Amino acid sequence: MSVMAPILRIRKVIRSIGATSDQVDDFADAMADYPGRRELQLMLEEMFSRWFNRILFAIIVVVGLAVALIVALN
Repeated sequence: MSVMAPILRIRKVIRSIGATSDQVDDFADAMADYPGRRELQLMLEEMFSRWFNRILFAIIVVVGLAVALIVALN
């Protein structure tokens, strides 16, 4: 019910400003397709985790190449 409560409140507000029932239904359906706070937080955490892994891998590669270059020059 907690997921539906915001949509029901949105329906009430849109209906109170003069929208028809069909318009309210279309609007509520469109809003229901957007991710919620939890889904958005999970997507952001996943994105930051991927970028952190990529940056860490790039740093390891650069340090490895620098060490290999120093060893090769000596």
